[in-house]
Amino acid sequence: MKTKFLLAVILILMSVYSFGQTISEPFKKANTILIETKLPDSDCFTKWGKHLAQNGYSIDKSDNNFLTMTTGPKNTSKFNYDFIVISSVNDSGTVIIKIKWRLNSSIIAGTSETNFYDWEYASGKNNVQNIIYEDLMKTINSFGSYDIKFEKN
Repeated sequence: MKTKFLLAVILILMSVYSFGQTISEPFKKANTILIETKLPDSDCFTKWGKHLAQNGYSIDKSDNNFLTMTTGPKNTSKFNYDFIVISSVNDSGTVIIKIKWRLNSSIIAGTSETNFYDWEYASGKNNVQNIIYEDLMKTINSFGSYDIKFEKN
């Protein structure tokens, strides 16, 4: 019985690593997403910026010296929210992502625009934090076969 269990665990681990991408699951209140590309930092920065632009994100601010960029607000796929992506690239070619979000004003919903809030991962199908996570992960997953990790900073 132990042999079958061990074999099952090994097969699961092999299937995870055979796709070339390891995604550690986000944990509650994680607030930073890391994409470990191992590309030269300036190449990574340029590639990530182009990828964001090709996926409908406007680049609001960009600094080639410090390898940082901030997108303009992007509407979420559900409800009346938008978010900005704040990225930097470190020397080892890791994209470090922070997100800020806000409620938009709506006459129909009777809401006023709020200030931006810091994003933290939270599960829950209709939770704004999860909606933002799902929206951004579509873009991140199409960026390439890189390791994706989560942190709380």
